Amino acid sequence: MDLVTITVFLLVSTVAIGKGSDWFTDSLIPIARKLGVSGVSVGLILVSVAVSLPEILVAGYGALKGHPDLSLGVALGSIICNIGLMTGISALVRPLKVHTHVILRDGVFSVVAPILVFAVASEGELTRFEGLAFMLLFIPYVINVFLQEKLASKFQKQKDFKDIEMKLNLLGFDVGKLKSGWMSFFLGIGLLILGAQFFTNTIIQIVNQFAANELIIGLTIGAIGPSIPNILAAYKATKKGMGDVAVSETLGSNIFTLLVTMGFLAFLSPIKISERWIYFEIPVMIIMSLMLLVFMTTRKTISKVEGSILLGSYLLVLFLQIFIFK
Repeated sequence: MDLVTITVFLLVSTVAIGKGSDWFTDSLIPIARKLGVSGVSVGLILVSVAVSLPEILVAGYGALKGHPDLSLGVALGSIICNIGLMTGISALVRPLKVHTHVILRDGVFSVVAPILVFAVASEGELTRFEGLAFMLLFIPYVINVFLQEKLASKFQKQKDFKDIEMKLNLLGFDVGKLKSGWMSFFLGIGLLILGAQFFTNTIIQIVNQFAANELIIGLTIGAIGPSIPNILAAYKATKKGMGDVAVSETLGSNIFTLLVTMGFLAFLSPIKISERWIYFEIPVMIIMSLMLLVFMTTRKTISKVEGSILLGSYLLVLFLQIFIFK
């Protein structure tokens, strides 16, 4: 394939992923409404799964095709992308207010999880047992979400419920909306799977045809492509004055990706961790997660300046990955 064909394939598959996400998340809205303010916790978990699903499918399919480094790049790269692009760009549009319960519910976990990944990865391999342990570690996060809901006021529960509906409404591309229901669910899942396969096959073709580094392709193209629908959703929410949606979407997706997606990948097949990951990518992920937590807790607002720092840090990391540590 020439470069033009590859670009077209990437665009088509990204649109398929975005449209699939749109129809799939639309089908979850009736479920969220039935849960109402009494099921905010379940709704939050649903959103975390929905936001992370494109990355899970791309990373999982890459692992099944025998490209674990590519899959790992997609998973970890999407976390750095979420912080730098999704939160950074949103903060540049409008300062993002962050509520205390979001910091307590998601902020601390979003830093602890990458530190745990670093501790385990420093041994040079993620085993099936460690992958299972990562997935089980998602349970304490779920328990924390339920405990936070119990402590929340009725007003806060109503606000959280509106945020859930907003996130589900905004995820994916707006063109070609379907009525929420089983049809949108099955069409969404089907299009997501096809788009993820098409996208993964294309980036594998890039690796094979141009002898590109799997890690680099996963961290850049592989991570950014499936994240585009989420970045657009965060941008649209911020424009509507709901900047906290962008922050909670980033945190929830990152926690799910680190514990469940990483765990699932290692459970499928043990992952070898190169020294580069231990000395650069994973520490960068920890530093950016800490930066985000500090920005959130200082004034409970991520300012435009702080957003530009997050975006600038991401662009610097991208430059180093492509041109220095290639």
